[in-house]
Amino acid sequence: MRAVVMSTFALFSRKGCHLCERAEDMVTVYFPGCPVLDVDADQVQRRLYGMRVPVLVVGGEIVLEGYFEETDVAKLAMSVKSPDEFHGDSGHE
Repeated sequence: MRAVVMSTFALFSRKGCHLCERAEDMVTVYFPGCPVLDVDADQVQRRLYGMRVPVLVVGGEIVLEGYFEETDVAKLAMSVKSPDEFHGDSGHE
């Protein structure tokens, strides 16, 4: 179930963008497995996010964009519930 929850996360990034590289490092720590997508690989993505990268999207909504601090990413990570919390499962069978 964790893959389903994590698949709702995506970081839109651009090669050669120092803010994007910084965001990628933070997202790797706080959201392991979060896909990093090249905003220039798709015309629709480039039109939506191209001037705003890096852009962290959760559940289809932009939650962080442009310059953001590690504390912003950490707070977001703390606010995201685990799959077990979503379903009231304590992990016991």
